[in-house]
Amino acid sequence: MTVLDVRKLVLLREVGARGSIAAAAQALNYTRSAVSQQLSALESETGTALLDRGSKRAELTPAGRLLVAHTDRIVSQLEAAEVQLLARDGEIGGELRVGVPLHEGPALLVPALNRLREEHPQLRITLHGVAPDEGRQTVRLGRLDAVLAAGYPQVPEPRVPGLYEEEVLSDRIRLIVAPGHPLAQGELPRRLEEFAEVPWLLDRTSRLGRLALHACAGAGFVPDIVSDIGDMQAVFGLVSLGWGVALVPDLVPTRPGLPVDRVTPDGPELTRRITLVVREGAVRSPQVAALLPAVREAAAELTRHQDAAGQRG
Repeated sequence: MTVLDVRKLVLLREVGARGSIAAAAQALNYTRSAVSQQLSALESETGTALLDRGSKRAELTPAGRLLVAHTDRIVSQLEAAEVQLLARDGEIGGELRVGVPLHEGPALLVPALNRLREEHPQLRITLHGVAPDEGRQTVRLGRLDAVLAAGYPQVPEPRVPGLYEEEVLSDRIRLIVAPGHPLAQGELPRRLEEFAEVPWLLDRTSRLGRLALHACAGAGFVPDIVSDIGDMQAVFGLVSLGWGVALVPDLVPTRPGLPVDRVTPDGPELTRRITLVVREGAVRSPQVAALLPAVREAAAELTRHQDAAGQRG
């Protein structure tokens, strides 16, 4: 029986996640030809085609997807074994790579990470910016050790294999409109269909954009999208200047000098779940075991500040 090379299996998984041999090679700092040769060797060892090379993207065959599913479990088990070995001496050191995809991420993560650095001076912590919809895959593929990620219960996404997620806080989503907007008068919730005739700002490709489309469809209209910019700070600026309206989580801070009014839509509450994502095999690592409670405490403090600000408002 042939024992498959884990490094080749990881290459196959990377190609499946990236959608091309070239992209996988670039991510791993390999040449394209080296990746192609390793995958050809893996196909020879398994006696079956693992990639559909006839399509524009490097699509995995059913056999390739099956092998990648096993690869996720193998990598998780190897990481768990490494974690147990490292945990034996009780010292927390090494490097912890943390992804920060959210505008409000630093307010949540930095207090937790500052505490972690003070308690464990041998631990090196680095922060890395990631696109909002890429964080989970980045952790799964081993580029990062932890990341803040957003999820929307109204538009659930398929689970990414090999990951552990812990919800650290829940965030209400409301409409933002220009100050003095006629539909922002009073404090009572407004029916979303009242905004059917106004311009909207939303990025159809983002999870938040898909939530906005879902909410508008539920209210019986298709929004008139006048901007597909996904950057929340740019959205705040455009809304403040009267370009349109947008759905935005409450924790995303308003831009200084560009005020907006927040309007609560009537009906089922729209929410965002912010989770801390790590690999399943690393959940019991000393670094992650120290990170999780620190983030929980920072999230509770941030929620208290938010509630106090809401009461003052």
